[in-house]
Order: sequence, then C-alpha cells, then structure tokens
Amino acid sequence: MNATAAGLPGDWVHAREEDTGGAKVYRPWGHPLPPSRWRHRIELRPDGSYVDHRLGADDRSPRARGRWTAGPGPRIRLRPDDPGEPARTLEVVAAEPGRLVLKDLS
Repeated sequence: MNATAAGLPGDWVHAREEDTGGAKVYRPWGHPLPPSRWRHRIELRPDGSYVDHRLGADDRSPRARGRWTAGPGPRIRLRPDDPGEPARTLEVVAAEPGRLVLKDLS
C-alpha cells in the first residue's frame, strides 16, 4: 500500500454535520454522532476491496461491492463489481486518525 493509502482503510460513516465546502467528513464506525435516520457508510478494506452501504427506497441499506485503489496523488478510485455501475474518483482532502474527508470528483 502506498503513502497515499495510509490511513484510508477502515469502516467509515458520514458525519454530515461536519461537511464543508463540498467535502464530506467521515468518522470511524462507532464514533459518537448525533441521532440520524440514515448515514452513508463505506468500508475501505486493506485488501483493496470495498463495501458501499447505500440508502435504499425502504430504508434498508443495499450494498455495492468493488475494488478501490489509491492515486495518482490524493485520490482514490472506486470500481464497482457491477459492470452496470460507473467507477468513481474521490479526492482525499484529509486522512487522519478518526477522520476522513472526501470530495467526489466523478
């Protein structure tokens, strides 16, 4: 894993209360956050796989799976296993212990 990917693997939940300037703030799963009906969650696994927990029409959380890679630069690329879904590129604004800040570029 390269230096850009250091600090990225983890189980992250969207802390929308902390979002700024189009960037989304994620905290580790289990981090104390105010009550919310639903929060986006993404697991970036050390083996390069990911699970994207999404909002479903009936409040269930459907999951998309795929592979993620770091780079070039402060970016990560999400490539879904489902060939019908587009890949996404995210800018890593900050990756520090207990906090991940991402901006969607795709």
